[in-house]
Parts: sequence; C-alpha cells; structure tokens
Amino acid sequence: MKEFISHLHFANPLFLLVLLFLPLLWRRLRERSMVVILWRSIIFLLLVLALADLQQVEEVTKKSERIFAFDLSRSIPKEMKIWMSKTGLVPETNDRTFVFGGKTKEVTDWDRWLRGEVSNDAIQPGQTNLETLFSTILNLGTAPRTVFLFTDGWETQGAVDRLLPSLTLSGSKVFPLLPPERPEVANVTVKKVLVPHRGARGEGINLRVVMENHGAREVNGRLTLKRDGKVFKNETININPGSHIFSYKANLAKGPIAAFSASFAPSAPAADVFPLDNQATSWVAVQSKEKVLLLNSRSGEDRYLVKILERRGFDVTSRTLDTLPPSPAGYGIVVFNNVEKEKFSPEYLTGIERHVAAGKAFLMVGGEGSFGPGGYRKTPIETVLPVKLKEPEKEKNRAIVIIIDKSGSMREEKRLLYAKEAAKAVLGQLKEGDLLGVVGFDITPFIVLPLAPIEEIRQDFASKIGRLKAGGKTYLYPAIVEAKRQLERQEAARKHVIILSDGKKVGGSGGDYVDLIIVMKDELKITTSAVAIGDQANIPRLRRIARYGGGLFHHTYDPTSLPRIVVEQIQKEKEQKEPEKKPQAEENYIPVPTKGSEILAGFRESSYPPLKGYNETEIRKGSQQDVMVRGQEKGSPLLASWRYGKGRSVAFTADLQGHWTKEWIQWKGLEKFWGKVFEWLRPPPKNPLPPHEVRINLLKNQPVLDLFLYGEETNGSVFRYSFTGKGTKGKGIMKRLALGHYQTSLPISAPGDYRIELLEERHGKKFPYPQLGYTLAFDPKSEIPQDRYNLSLLERLARTTAGTINPVVDELKTEEVIQTSTPLRIYLILLATALFLLEIFFRRFILSTDYP
Repeated sequence: MKEFISHLHFANPLFLLVLLFLPLLWRRLRERSMVVILWRSIIFLLLVLALADLQQVEEVTKKSERIFAFDLSRSIPKEMKIWMSKTGLVPETNDRTFVFGGKTKEVTDWDRWLRGEVSNDAIQPGQTNLETLFSTILNLGTAPRTVFLFTDGWETQGAVDRLLPSLTLSGSKVFPLLPPERPEVANVTVKKVLVPHRGARGEGINLRVVMENHGAREVNGRLTLKRDGKVFKNETININPGSHIFSYKANLAKGPIAAFSASFAPSAPAADVFPLDNQATSWVAVQSKEKVLLLNSRSGEDRYLVKILERRGFDVTSRTLDTLPPSPAGYGIVVFNNVEKEKFSPEYLTGIERHVAAGKAFLMVGGEGSFGPGGYRKTPIETVLPVKLKEPEKEKNRAIVIIIDKSGSMREEKRLLYAKEAAKAVLGQLKEGDLLGVVGFDITPFIVLPLAPIEEIRQDFASKIGRLKAGGKTYLYPAIVEAKRQLERQEAARKHVIILSDGKKVGGSGGDYVDLIIVMKDELKITTSAVAIGDQANIPRLRRIARYGGGLFHHTYDPTSLPRIVVEQIQKEKEQKEPEKKPQAEENYIPVPTKGSEILAGFRESSYPPLKGYNETEIRKGSQQDVMVRGQEKGSPLLASWRYGKGRSVAFTADLQGHWTKEWIQWKGLEKFWGKVFEWLRPPPKNPLPPHEVRINLLKNQPVLDLFLYGEETNGSVFRYSFTGKGTKGKGIMKRLALGHYQTSLPISAPGDYRIELLEERHGKKFPYPQLGYTLAFDPKSEIPQDRYNLSLLERLARTTAGTINPVVDELKTEEVIQTSTPLRIYLILLATALFLLEIFFRRFILSTDYP
C-alpha cells in the first residue's frame, strides 16, 4: 500500500485548495447525522481529487530504438550523399531507415538510395519537408528513440517547429549529423544586382552584379544585362570559385521606374545544375530631371556651364539669342549668361520676375553683357537680383562734319561716288546721340546736310548725299569756315572735321589755313583730318592742315579705298581723344568666401583661384554675400544669393568663358562649387519627402518591405502600401518597428514583376513616395542549394529533444527510463457518482422513516 501511494501524483495540484471549502459543507450539514456528513465529505473529496487529476506514475526501462533519416532532396549534393554512407554511423539490422524529400518513405535498401541506384521520384526530391518526416516518426507511438538526421536543414515545405512540443513528449531525441564543411555544388548563382535606390533621368549609374560559384572549378559562360527588358551588355565571363562582383555603367531612361536584370548562361550545363537562381533583377526609381533654361549672348559661351549642369543631373536647354527666347514656363532654373538687356523685350523680363516670385530660380552670370553699368538697371531683373547694379556713365557724343570736294576733277575715277560712300560709312559708325553734317564745295561751299543728330538724318541721308554732282573749280577755305560755324554752336564732347579733296589748287594762302585750323583746335576743341585723293592733290597743304588741326592725314591713289580710310580715321580719332579704359583684367583679384554662407555650406575648398576681372556691384540689403573680391574698400560681391518671393536668385559677377576666369576653368573644385550653387537654386519638390531608403528582401522565403526614415520622423504619420503584379493586388498599413523604421511582409509568392506604391498620410495630407519595383525571379520555396547549413533550425531540433549536433556515438545511451502515467480521474468520478446514487437509494427506500 505504501508503494502504491508513493506512485500517486497530482497533475493539477492547485485544485486541492478547494478542500479549504470543506468546513463550509460541514457547517451546512451540521443538523444532519454524522453518517450523512461523512458520506457527503467522501463524495466531495473524490471530486476534488478528480479535479486535481490524480495519476499513477510508473517508471519503465526500455531499449532506445534507432531511426536513421536521409535527406535526398535536390539541394543535397552528391558529395554529401557519399559522406552520409561513409560517416561510420550507418543503419544496422534492427534500425529503421527513412528517406525523404517532399514526402517520406521507410526503406531497407538505404545504401542504394544514397548511391542513386533507385529513382527518388516517389519522395518528391524537388522539395524538403521535415514536418512530414517527424509526423511519420510520431505516428510510431511513444517510445525511446534516437533519430539520426542527415540533412542541410533547409525546408521548402511545412514547418517542423510546429511539432517540437510533441517531439519533446514522444521520447525521441534528434541528433543532426553534418559534414565539417558544406560540400561544394556545381552551381552558379546571380545573388544580387546592386543599383542606387533612385536616380535622375539620363543620369549614369554604377551597376554591380554579385555572383557566386559554389563549385570547385572555374565556370565559363555569358552574362547578359538588360534595362527594361532590352539587352545593353552581353559578354563572356569566367567565374572562379567563391563570390565575385562585376561592375558596369548604365544610364537611366525615362521613368517612373527602371528594371535592371542580370542573367547567366553557362557554356557547359553540367557546371551549373540549378538554373533557377541564374538571374536577378533590381529596380531604380527614375526622377525627372530639373529643367534649366540657359540663355547665351553668343555661340560657344555655354560650353562649360552645359557640361557642369549635365553632369549634375539637370536637363539643359541652351539657346543663343539670335531669335526670340523660349518662355520660362516649365523650367525650374533660368540662367542669363552674359546676355545684354536689348536681347529681351520688357514683357519677357517681367515674365522672368514673376516666374521667380512664384517659386522658381534665377542665375545671372557674365561680364559686361550681364552686369555692365546701366544694362539691367531699373528693370524687373534688377529687382530679382541680390545685388544692385551701377548707374551708367554719361555717354560722350561726337559731332562730325565731312567736307567733300565736288569740283570737276572729282568726276575722274568716280572719286565723288566713293567720297559719298565714305560719308555713308561714317554714318554707320556713329550712335544715335552723335551729330553728323556734310558740306560740299567747289568755288563756294554749300550745305548738303546740316549738322544734326543721327536719328534725325539717318532716313534721308543717302538721298541727299546722292544729289552731289561734280563740277567747278576748287576753293577749300570757305568750306572749312562753314564747318567751323556749324560745330562751334554745338556742345558735343568731341568735334571733328574730315576733308576729302583731290584739288592741287585749293585756293587761299597757307598761313590763312594754319591760323584758322589752330583757332579751331586750341579754342574750339575741333580737330581736323584730311584725305588727299590722287596724284594731283595738294598734299603738303592738306598734310599741314591735319598736323596743325590735331587730326590724321592720309593719301590714297585708289578712290575705292575712301570708305575704309575714313572709317579708320574715325576709329583712330576716338582712340586718341578717349583711350579705351583698361579692363580690370590687368591685375589679379582674390575671391574670399564669407562665413555663414548657406549656399556653400559643406563646400570644403577654402581658397579660390584668382580672377582677372569682375563687375563691380553692391550687395542688396537682405541678401547674402557668399564670396567677395578682396581689395575693395567695402568689398564687392562675386557670388551673392537671396530668396525672392517664393523663389531664389543668385548673381555671379564674373564670366564663365575663361576671359576673366581662366584659372577658374582649370580649378578642380569648379564643378563642386557650381554643384552647390545649382543644388541651392533647385526648386523644392511640391511634396517634400524626408530622406529615406526602401529595401525589399527575402526573409524566411517571404518578401519583406522595409522603410527607413533618416530625417526627423513625423509623429502620427501612417504609411500605406499597395502592390500589383501577376494578376494579383493587395494593400495594407506598414507596422512601425522602431523610430524611423517601418516594415511589412508582402504576400507575394508567384514569380514575376511587381509594382509597389508607398503613401504617407501626414496631418490629413497625402504624400506619395517614388514608385518601387520588385522581381521575384523564382519561387522562394524552390529546392536550390544554399551556401551554408540551416544551423538555427537544427540546433532548435536538437536542443528541444535533448539531442546534439554531431554527437559522439559511443556516449549515446542504448536504454531509456520512461515514466508512464495512468490517469485515475474517471475512476474517481465514477466512485463519487456511485456513492451519490447509493445515498439517494438508502434515503428514499430503506431509511425513509427515520432519515433526517
């Protein structure tokens, strides 16, 4: 009896606490007889013992049964099967042996199966199902068993984890056996195609193909690269054993998304026995390039800017303004590259101002054409610029009187005709504010055209000059007096007389001419030049007139050269009276960066190449002087920027053709410098997105979408996803795993191409992310060799069942002590029921008279 009681155990001992309520039963039955109280207490006790699940436990010693299970699926290489048969631990006569793939089969001729002498189609070698294997073993019943499992641990069907609790109670111990190293497999894998997450249309990208040769020998074959299904690279490669990366260049075509795929075809099929994993595809979100309108004054001035902009990923439209400029609509940035104001209509300049104020950007680059004094002053462009332009210098005008000899000798060789052409040539050299007059003479002078502004006489000039007819003799002096009379009444800055004559006898004494000319030069500031025509001209007299008159003298025998000679005299006279102002290119100017520049933030170049010149401007209040020119009292901006309305504007007060910036053109930091400028000018997107990265990877044979936010996360944002492809579609909400990390599993299983949309809902507004693409090259549950064992699964199997991986066979126990339990619950309930019925019987039929 003592031994019997020692084998009793309660499965649920907590129910014994119900016995604490037994005094309540006694209190209720206190008026009943002691027999009744005892009888019902026994029934109560029996029910409590049944609730506590009273069991009889016995220990039985049994010999452990050995089971061998061999994985013969296609992912197990031949070398591993050979190792299974020669490992030293093989089935004996009384052992049970199973071979398995997608199905499980018990066999006795296991060695023939391992050598491939028996067709393994019956076990579906295209799959691996460990759950089916252990379900078969569990169906053998509870008994001590040692299971020697030969497999790489990779499942393509089922989930053996579901059976771990049952295996623990079944008495089976699992001992996975593995070769020291993963046997080599004759297989080549295209692991990944690495491309940027996103890029701009037309941009060049680096494409890398990650491949692995699992075998022991070099494999030769053809690697084919495709962009959106079209081949752009096809070459023969040799792949040595191990992992390798092949790098290529590719361009992004029009968006919104581009697929880049790589596939490998071995020259010898036997060198790659698993063709399913010979391809991979990655996707790039293609963003539209920011459009830039580059307007130039002359052809060739855009050569540096265009290269810089295109390399920075902009879509550049460059125009030389021989015709009307294109409308700024549709362009994010408009650039004036040394373009004069006269190239544009007032309406166009107003349109540029409105374009920038509405949120676009403007850049002015160049020399005198862009920033010359007066050019864009008091125009909408000056309003947009972050600098003030200098006022124009007051223009100095000229007054010229041409004296033409119309004597009879001028008829010869058509001298008068070419003299008229010379007068017309002078007209073409003068500006609208200049004055021009023509005096003809023979014996007496007469006015052909009175001295007047060019704008007043230009229309009738040719017709009035054409009325001159050759005839008469020559007397020059009165004609000079007439020219003096007309010029002395004018307030022109420069006054000049040009004499055209072929006369040997010009009349008057030489002293009279000299006295007149000296007065004109010294007192009236009128210079006199002379052109002697032919061999009959009074060359000494005309030369003295030019010398004392402070002008130029020229003698020609060819009347046709008169227009050219007169034009040259006009130009030389201008140079003598007003020498050309020396440009600022005569010395070096050192640019100096300004601290706190937003536009150049992160630009590490601290020294800039010297300039040979620049345009002086004044920084506007509220703007940023990013780079200044050293050497000025207050400093003059070279690079200035500011925000205008909703847009941005930048001024660069030097050229970019090499005239003043030769050393800048050769500067290694030039492209980075302008890259900073144009990135700052780039209009922000309509729907600003935080810095982010999206990844799609296979996790446990399931595509998983991860979103990483690298900026400040917006609280309360909801990220929704949707996908379409292969006739399926779906949608859902991504789960927030951590700060800035969202994830979801994509229910995708059929191989093919899929499109994925991401949408952020933020404070009632929706912000779409660039479209994503994903290609499932093959069924992730397909039986393909892995480059490693699934140790995590095999360790769980061994640890849960008290086994180990690669055990020492001699130390394994051949006998096991097993505890068997017999539940007594049903007997206790039946006994309690019988006592309860017996009480009723006695109370009703036997003791009814005196039963209380």
